[in-house]
Amino acid sequence: MKLSFNAIPLWLMKEYLTELGATEINENVLTAGTWQAVVSKGEPFRLGSLQVGVTDVELSGDQAALEAMLEKLHWKTLRGGG
Repeated sequence: MKLSFNAIPLWLMKEYLTELGATEINENVLTAGTWQAVVSKGEPFRLGSLQVGVTDVELSGDQAALEAMLEKLHWKTLRGGG
């Protein structure tokens, strides 16, 4: 499953995943026993002159474990604003 997160830098996404139980086993590859994440910089989102960084996360592993982790990750990645 591939997800993209706007305005979340790569280093911060890795920190969030670590807080959720993952360990970085290789550059930009994190694992937490029953799931694995590969993080990378995505294509920036552009709207006129505005440019926002994007981090892509490729997830694999046990579906139930991923769903539980994603529910927690959702709260970490919420951003305020309109």
